[in-house]
Amino acid sequence: MKRFLVRVDGRDDAANGFSKRKGAFMVLAFFCLMTLMAFVTLCIDIGSLALEETKMQNAVDAAAMAAIIEINSSIATAGPDVEDVTAYAVSSARQVAANVALLNGSYIDPNLDVSFGRRTQNTENGQFQIQWGAMPANVVKVAARRDNADPTAPDAKVPVIFAGVFGNGPTELHNDAVAYVDARDIVAVIDFSASMCNLSLFKQESIDDLGYEAIENNLTEVFETLQPIDTGTMTETPKHITVYSPPSENEGDPVVDVTFKFNEITVNSDQPYQKIKLDYTDGTTQTLSVDDSSGTYSGTGNNANKDIDTAWVIFVQDVTITGASGSGCKPTISVTFLSDGTSVYIESSKDLSNVVLEFADGTHYKFDSLNQGKTGTFTGTGTNAGKQITGVWVKSGCNQSSDGPGYGERFDSPLTEQTSIAIEFQDNNENVLAYFNLIDVPYPYPSGSWNAFIDYVRSHTDILRGGYREMYGGITFAHYLLKMQSRANQTPDLWKTPHYPFHAVKLGVQDLVDYLDGLGFSDHVGLVSYDTQHRIECSVAHADLSIDISESPITGNYGAIKTIMDRKQAAEYLSSTNIAGGLWRAKELLYNHGRQGARPTILLMTDGVPNVAEPYTIPAGWNWNELFDYNRDGTADYSLSPSSPNYHTKMSTLVHAKLTADAGVTIHTLSVGSAADTELMKAIAWVSGGSSTHVPGGLAVDQLRSEISSAFTRLTALVPPPKLLSGE
Repeated sequence: MKRFLVRVDGRDDAANGFSKRKGAFMVLAFFCLMTLMAFVTLCIDIGSLALEETKMQNAVDAAAMAAIIEINSSIATAGPDVEDVTAYAVSSARQVAANVALLNGSYIDPNLDVSFGRRTQNTENGQFQIQWGAMPANVVKVAARRDNADPTAPDAKVPVIFAGVFGNGPTELHNDAVAYVDARDIVAVIDFSASMCNLSLFKQESIDDLGYEAIENNLTEVFETLQPIDTGTMTETPKHITVYSPPSENEGDPVVDVTFKFNEITVNSDQPYQKIKLDYTDGTTQTLSVDDSSGTYSGTGNNANKDIDTAWVIFVQDVTITGASGSGCKPTISVTFLSDGTSVYIESSKDLSNVVLEFADGTHYKFDSLNQGKTGTFTGTGTNAGKQITGVWVKSGCNQSSDGPGYGERFDSPLTEQTSIAIEFQDNNENVLAYFNLIDVPYPYPSGSWNAFIDYVRSHTDILRGGYREMYGGITFAHYLLKMQSRANQTPDLWKTPHYPFHAVKLGVQDLVDYLDGLGFSDHVGLVSYDTQHRIECSVAHADLSIDISESPITGNYGAIKTIMDRKQAAEYLSSTNIAGGLWRAKELLYNHGRQGARPTILLMTDGVPNVAEPYTIPAGWNWNELFDYNRDGTADYSLSPSSPNYHTKMSTLVHAKLTADAGVTIHTLSVGSAADTELMKAIAWVSGGSSTHVPGGLAVDQLRSEISSAFTRLTALVPPPKLLSGE
């Protein structure tokens, strides 16, 4: 079959039909392309909006987290010139939120888009709730808005492409984030051992750190704080005692006083005395020949520096002896043995011919062929100078004796203690009480006594080191109370006194509580004390005050915590240092009374080394290299061996720290002074993920107070990392 092609207007029909169909496809293709472009634009708009929303969410998340951190930081760093710390912290947090949001590509108005509130736990149902606008704040909400109709504004609506095709304008976006910090249950575990008053005592390390004057001033302050108490005539400044000679019926007898100064005495007399006899506390005696009306005396030779118990002041009298009555060629002779014991005065009715002196060492000396009349004074000369005369022979006229050639009538010295005035002075407790008018004064506290205080001042090495041996006054009385009668049932009023370092720690705890109050993060606080034992501090019962928080020993009642701590003293109960027990007690307190959802935290403080071990068993798999590798080099930076000093007490402390950490508790540690085991405290903090700080020794009292308070505040400022809260 043949095909015929018919041409119309120069074109065939087939070609003309194809051209018409081609135009139709172009229209269809146009509409398909427009639809495709619309979908692509829609996807771009959706993606753009999603990207912007993600960016805004990230920005408000970061801004809210930064703002809550800034609140804490601002409170911690606000200087004394900041009158309203809360307002200062809020203002800083607003600005930080705005800055952080801008850095993340989003604008927020710090005055409109940042809100503050308090997140607290409902005591009835245990749930946390937020009260917006309440201060101080522990919750921050940051909102980001893109709702401004002005396209040039930083919060302008988000421009879109597809929506514009249909006549719709830019799109509004809103995002917000809420950040908060977990409330903490904080237990302050405080060293109540006896060493917590060592900086107020004449310990060698305290003297090295502070010097004598600072300790003396502190003890004076302790004594003044205890007033009013009746201490007779004993004043702040310690004094030695002075003992006075008893009244005499003989008008001519001497009046004497002796001041005892441990290993020396000072004598004052209205008449010259010739001998001082010293009796020492070790039972030995020594007699000194003198010729004074006053003077200071102490042991010599082997008796040097011995403690003088009794002193005798001896007044030797001249004694005259008259010999046989003379007649004919025999004279009448009188010999006066002078009070110095080394001289004689002789009178005879006839001229003196020879005088022979006999000395205490048995030697003799003869004065021959005298030509000086009927009188004379004789004493040893040359090698006999100063010797004690025990006898004398006098040759005068025709008298004689068979004792030797040229020896006349014999006269023996009558000079003995029986022929002298010897006044006894004793350094005993009765005389101390009498000197300070304390005989009828009751001792002011439940434990101790005036006699015990006197014995302490006589003998304790700390008193000797401080230079106050046998000196009685406010300084030594305060020292006695802090060292020997420091428990609350012995000297109840010591809580009032500024004894160190305990007083600085007491103020530090109070500053810690004030800081938490200002922080406003709904933290609760409990107190645990440790010494030989350990206990929860939840009450005080004094005559003027009664507090008991035993039903809620971890509490938001900051005033109660401050008052309880204020009424405590170093060595309140016992003396030793059981850090492990303090940790165990705090862990149990947090377990039994901690709030659900609150972060359990311990602030552990000590000034010493543990010397009491709480029962413990080293956990299986204990690995020093894993537990205490601070620099992550595979080797422990802290470890103990059984030969280490205080191994068991330290190991007990570490095991209980690890068990406490395993229970989810963070332990921050504070060590104070040169005697504290800083390495152990660092290890305790490390094993629990806590922080450790040390206040060194050698600080003046005011500086010590400041440093301890700052340390407590720094540790308390280590709040848990902030969290984002959804659905608020």
